[in-house]
Amino acid sequence: MQSKPVILVVDDDLPILTLMKNILREFGFDARVASTGAAAVQSARETRPDLILLDMKMPGMSGQEVIEAIRESGAAGVPILILSGEPVPPSETARLGVAGAVQKPFDVMALIEQIRAHVSAAR
Repeated sequence: MQSKPVILVVDDDLPILTLMKNILREFGFDARVASTGAAAVQSARETRPDLILLDMKMPGMSGQEVIEAIRESGAAGVPILILSGEPVPPSETARLGVAGAVQKPFDVMALIEQIRAHVSAAR
């Protein structure tokens, strides 16, 4: 039996983390959360998630710094979707080397479909 896909949600907004954890679990994912960039890098290194949802604007490490640290930590192949309150153009996702971006507020079903597509491709 294949285990549930692990999704790491990284956001400094605790209500968003709780919401995302509940949504992901409802749709059959093993949701892990990190509220800082450093915690995200450590979690990515330890758990090697199937996908990372990353808020780009956090105190401490920027989203770009988190992406770079995750890539250097041995989790280079893990797809990353940016969570952002602002539109993220494809040129920016390409520059950052991420799988895509999801704008807040987001449509739950569209987000789940996007996560499933990236997780399926990565497995």
